[in-house]
Amino acid sequence: MSAKITVIVYILICFEIGILLLILPWSPYWEDNFFLYYITSKLNAAWIPTLLTSGWVKGAVTGLGVMNILAGLRDIVKFRESVNALVALGNAENDKENSIESTSNESGSTESRSPESGSTQPVALSDHRPQRVPPQS
Repeated sequence: MSAKITVIVYILICFEIGILLLILPWSPYWEDNFFLYYITSKLNAAWIPTLLTSGWVKGAVTGLGVMNILAGLRDIVKFRESVNALVALGNAENDKENSIESTSNESGSTESRSPESGSTQPVALSDHRPQRVPPQS
């Protein structure tokens, strides 16, 4: 169930960013931008507003928006495949974590048991503290 929700959220984010990048470069907010003038004054680079307001850059940003919308549409069309791929990815990570079991014995050391070989091998664990920690006052 969480894989489906994750894919749906991804699709919504793709559409939101895509529509924003599709419309924003052609709106008045693109040229009348406080942060653009702030960065220009701090870097002493008068060429930045000219570059960012050119048609080439606006077209490139619009193209990125179209690509985001197409990515969202692709995931709508291949919804089941996306969910299955996400579930398979989660299962692969869980299998990797469960492939080595740790058991503790009385001495405090741990041993790992590999399911394929059945033999135990010592594993060193650290609590990231020095051996003798002075008392805190």
